[in-house]
Order: sequence, then structure tokens, then C-alpha cells
Amino acid sequence: MQHRLRFTFRIILLPFAAGVAFGQTQALPSHAAGPPAGQPAPPASLRAIFGSPFASRLAAADTTTVSINPGGVVPVYSANTTIQSGSWISIYGKNLAPALVTWTGNFPQSLGGTSVTINGKLGYLEFVSPGQINLQAPDDPGSSGTVPVVVTTPTGSATSTVTLGQFGPSFSLLDATHVAAIILRSDGSGANGGGTYDIIGPTGSSLGYPTKAAKAGDSIVIFGVGFGPTNPTVPAGQGFAGAAPAANPVRLMIDGTSLTPGFAGLSAAGLFQFNLTLPAGLGTGDVPLVGIVGGVQTPSGVVLSLQ
Repeated sequence: MQHRLRFTFRIILLPFAAGVAFGQTQALPSHAAGPPAGQPAPPASLRAIFGSPFASRLAAADTTTVSINPGGVVPVYSANTTIQSGSWISIYGKNLAPALVTWTGNFPQSLGGTSVTINGKLGYLEFVSPGQINLQAPDDPGSSGTVPVVVTTPTGSATSTVTLGQFGPSFSLLDATHVAAIILRSDGSGANGGGTYDIIGPTGSSLGYPTKAAKAGDSIVIFGVGFGPTNPTVPAGQGFAGAAPAANPVRLMIDGTSLTPGFAGLSAAGLFQFNLTLPAGLGTGDVPLVGIVGGVQTPSGVVLSLQ
């Protein structure tokens, strides 16, 4: 079984020295911001595409004993054992919830009878199931090191620990390896968003929907989580629409070449985006992609499709 974080996308024109940023907003139940005048909304399918499939480790509910897997508290899309407060994380285990329930975009602190605390603070639940929980970690800027994680359900509770740090970066994924990213199309030639963008991947439909490999000169946007604090800060547990630049420099390594994004920061609650124009000479095919912030590197094995 797979579950994806669901985000509603719109295009926001955000002038930066390096150009125009492509923004996202978290879906909110009754006051979600719509696309700007004249800008078509993206198809519903894209909302599911952006947000990594997690390797859902659902176990048969043959007991009411609630348990968290060893090392089972991680940033989404990652096996790293360090998380960042305010970032999206996943918890894997057994009997973590009575049933599968998904939020309505309202950042609940209890969902389907399940709640989660990290260092004694309630998190904001996006999805719960017997084997997996996705949530936004609560703000806890003054804490670091090993902290307790408690999952409470109607049948019991389980306690584990996780390392809380300033950085816990990982990229959003389309599948097990391909990064969630788009090519901006100012000429209207894109396959998505009324022609405004293409989804980056091997050219064709091998991922189950149309994707296109990026090339030199393309303006692209890459998505991820856990790239550190921002200025201004963005509180956890509420929707955000705008641009909050990362407080620390972010480097992207594409096939070994170091690049600095034109914009790196939050564009939705807990969701980072990185805007850059691809230079020549980065190789072709599925090439390695790594992000580095504050001396911490994203997990290996992520690729960006180039032609």
C-alpha cells in the first residue's frame, strides 16, 4: 500500500534576484486560496503525484498492542534518524491507529482516535493507519538531541525516541528514486497546469503518467522537507502561502556539480522548494541528486532525469 502527502498547487509570481519562484499552498478546508486570475488550476492527479509514496509497512492487525518499529521515526522520504521540528515526518509500526484516516487539510492534533507527541508537544496529523502515520512535527526550536515520541490510540500507546536537530533534509519523491520536480513552461507547452509545467522524470510514461527529462536552460523547481529554519519563521500547524527563504545556504549537487538555487525556502507548510536554471554539462539519464544544508546531506539514491 502506498500513501502520498496531498498538496494543492498554484502558481505564485514571486520576484527574486534570480527570477520567478513557483509556489505551492497547503490545502485548507474552507478558505483555500485559489489560483491567481487567469491561471488554471493543476489537475487533481498532480496533487497526489507531489508527495512521495511511502513504503507503507502495514502489519496485519492481529493484536491491539501498539508498537513503533526500531528506527521507525524518520523524515518523510527518508531513513535518516534525525528530524527537524516543524517538518513532515513518518512513524512506522503496528496498530498505530484503528483504521486508515486522512485529514481534510485542517492540521488536526488527533485523527481517527490517534495522537502523537514529540518531546511532549502534540504533532499535526495528515494521515494515520495501523502501520504508518504522517504528521508535521510541532515547533520546538529550543530542543535538540534525543527526545521521546509517544503514539496514543484508543487501545493503548507506544513510546520511542528520535534525534531532534536543526536540519533533517530529504527530497520529495515520485517513486523510490525519482525526485519530485517540475520544469516551468512560460510558452504554455507543458503537459500540466494548463501548459505551465511538465513533471520531471524519464521522458514518456514509465512512472504511470507523462514525465519529461529536463535539459540545459530549463527553469526547474525541486521539492523537499527538513532544510532548516527560515527567515521569516513559519509556524507549524497552520497553512502557509508565500515564500520564506532558508536561513542557511543550501547547495544542490547534480551529478557531482555544485549549484546554488535561485530560491531555497518554504512555499507551503513544512514544504521546501528550490528554483534553479540548469546549466550545460550535467550529464544525461537519471543522475544523482544531493542537497546539503548546515553540513547535513540528503539521503543517497535520489535521481533527477536529464536529457
